[in-house]
Formats: sequence, C-alpha cells, structure tokens
Amino acid sequence: MYAMKENDGKQKISRRTALKYMGLGAAVIPASLYLGGCTKKTDKSQPVPDLTNIPTDKMTYTALSKTGDKISLLGFGTMRYPTVERETPEGIRKFIDEEKAGQLVDYAIAHGINYFDTAWMYHQGESEIVTGKLLKKYPRNSFYLATKLPGSVKSREDAIATYHKQLEKLQVDYFDYYHLHSLSSDVMYERIYKEWGMLDFLLNEKKEGRIRNLGWSFHGDQPLFDKVLAEPVDWDFVMIQMNYFDWKYGRVPAEYMYNRLVERNIPVMIMEPLLGSRLAKVSRAVSEMMQEERPGDTPAQWAFRFVGSHPQVMVVLSGMTLMEHLQENIKTYSPLVPVTDKQKDMLAKAAEIIRTYKIIPCTDCKYCVPCPYGVDIPGILLYYNKATWDSNLPDLEGQRDAEFERASRAFLVDYNRTIPELEQANHCINCGECEPTCPQNIKIPTDLLKIDNLVQQLKTT
Repeated sequence: MYAMKENDGKQKISRRTALKYMGLGAAVIPASLYLGGCTKKTDKSQPVPDLTNIPTDKMTYTALSKTGDKISLLGFGTMRYPTVERETPEGIRKFIDEEKAGQLVDYAIAHGINYFDTAWMYHQGESEIVTGKLLKKYPRNSFYLATKLPGSVKSREDAIATYHKQLEKLQVDYFDYYHLHSLSSDVMYERIYKEWGMLDFLLNEKKEGRIRNLGWSFHGDQPLFDKVLAEPVDWDFVMIQMNYFDWKYGRVPAEYMYNRLVERNIPVMIMEPLLGSRLAKVSRAVSEMMQEERPGDTPAQWAFRFVGSHPQVMVVLSGMTLMEHLQENIKTYSPLVPVTDKQKDMLAKAAEIIRTYKIIPCTDCKYCVPCPYGVDIPGILLYYNKATWDSNLPDLEGQRDAEFERASRAFLVDYNRTIPELEQANHCINCGECEPTCPQNIKIPTDLLKIDNLVQQLKTT
C-alpha cells in the first residue's frame, strides 16, 4: 500500500512519507472529517442526573442464566477503573487507584450489583489483580465473576498458562462466566480455538466445574457471528455491542445479533451501552426530543433503559470511573422503567440524527495502548470527538472570520491542555501496531495523521 522500509523486523513508514501518500502533505483536511452542518454551539444545558436517595434494595435482577444465577441487570465493568499517575523507570505510567476503585466496588455491592466483568488486558493486565483483591473480602457465592481468554495468546501452551494465571490473579477456584474474548476475525478464531484446540480445552474446564458458564464476546463481521453461533456448542451466553445507535447502524446491526440469539434462546450480555460515552452527551435536537418525551432523564439514562428493556438481556456492562456514573446507573436500574414502543421510535430518530455527525467511533476501550511511541491514542481520538460536539472544530475550507478564529484558538488550547506534548499525534510514525487490536476497526494511524495535520495547519494560520 505504502512504500515501506524494514525497522526492527517491522514494517514502518515515516510520518512525512505517510502524509505524502495520503495526499495530506500540503492539502487541507477533507470536509468529511468535520461535523456536517455544525455552525452553532451544541446545547450545554443537558439534564443533570438526580443522585439523591440512591436505593439499596430495588435493583432489577434477571433469571436468564442457564445455571440459575440471579444477576443484577447492571454489571460492573472493570475496564475503566479510576487511575493515578506514578513515576516508573520507564517514565510516568497510569495505575489503578485501588482506594477509589475499592470505594466503587463496595458501593456497587451495597446497592445490589453482583456481577463483575474483567479481562486479561484491561489496565495493561492490572485489572484482574485488583478485581480479585477487592472482591476477596466478600463471600465467593455472593458475586458472579467473569473474565476472558485474550486473542493475543501466542500458542496453545501460552493460552493454557494464561487461563491458569487468571485463576491465580483473581484468587478464585472457578469462573462464573468465561469468554472467548473479542472474536474479531475468522483467522484468529480458527487458530486459537480450532487449530490449538482451546475450544475443547475450555469445554472440558466447564465439565470439570472450573467454568460455570461459557460464551463469547464479539467484534467481528456477520459471517463470523453466524459461524460461531452455529458451532455444535451449547453456548451459555453471548456478549454483543448494543445500544440504540448500533441497533441499526453497527458493523453488524445489534438488532440482527440480538434476534438471532433470541431464536437460539441464548442469554445476551451487553457491552458499550453508551457507545464509549458518545451517547452520554447528545446534540440539542436529540436532547429536546428526549426531554419532551420524559423530562429530567439524562441521555445516559435513555441509553441504559433502551438496552435493559430487551427481555433476552441478562446483564448490561458499564465501566464506571466516577461515583456519579455508578450512582446514576444504579438509580436507572433500581428498578428499570422499560422504554415504550413510542420511545423506541424516538430513539430510532435520535440515532438517525447522530449518524449525520462525522466523528471517530472510538469507545475508549484502550485496546490500542500502550503505544510503543507513547502516543495517547484514545485521548486524541476522544478529544477530536469532543471538539466536534462542542463546535470547536475550525473549518479550514470556510471563511477565516471571527468564528474560525474562536474555534481555532479553542481547539489548540484545549488540545494542548488535554494531551501532554510527548503523547500528541505528531509522535505517531504509522507503525500500525494499534490497528489490528481495535474492535471498532478504526484506521488509527490515518486518523492520527489527519488530526496532527489539522493541528500543524492551525498553528500556522
């Protein structure tokens, strides 16, 4: 595709060469990168959630589990634990803030949450360790614990060793729910679970009682979904990305996957109910529709009510970094007020509006980090999206008027405040290591180069 050169055994391309081949060396950024038709600031007066009187005894539970588990509809995802920066020999790194994470977990349990979801790569391997430590003080039969076999394993032996290491890290003798994690390509699935025999290994672990429920989480295309679903395996659950936007417009529409699982009577787990927080803040048009239908509810509450209202949904996972997020979600499901058919129609119209906004589909899963060159990939992509929503994305093809000057200044000032200088997009060399790990199939180096080109041009205007 590009002219490459060998560097440490990996295909590399210089930033200057990449810009040349992408046609961005001296050109302006294409208009399609911007928020179409956005000339005014979005509404800043989004509803504020009522965080008073959070119930401790009204959580909604489901009874869909094939093992008879009574599971809280709201599950605690540990991908977004709060973090703290510490100095290491390799430089400043982010680690889980165990004190704050412990406060969240304790509060969750006290308010009815009993399902906790983690994975090998969350927080660069730290999540399983901290989760095991935080849950250790509670009776083992008082909570349900899920983790996943990563797609990054290098061999059958590595996969088996990883599995046993997870038991050790989580300080448990068995997993309540175990995933074939993030199935995204047929090649990966065939290699790990067929050629290396890991599907048979996990089925045997279930037979031996060290896995109570076995299923898979999905990020691939429709042929792969259909293929895995058709396996002669009695799957106990499947986790899909579902929200009112992805219901129709996902890579594989959530409506299709959900209905196929309903046909097979397989319980459904939900990830990304907020689409990586993209549905937590909506445009003025969408906000007004929501407020007219149900005054006072926040966009996040609408999103959680939508997914929770589907009868085959067993648990909705949310990574809650702040106490306010946890409290709002608990209140939404304590108890759940299902959306009506009329409200579903309204959310379908909201999805159509949101679809017109040209933003990068990053969900802040952090599967792309750490970057070998220190680039804060999710931070940059999310900053770009925020600037889009806030109408702080200057149109280089438009008039150089007062609005252009305001937006340019706001974009550059906030970019430098948000992203440390050594972690900005200009340090991306397009090595491509991040791209295969992205569940949303974002062309990460391409988007980083476009964003940096915008930054460099704004500095000279």
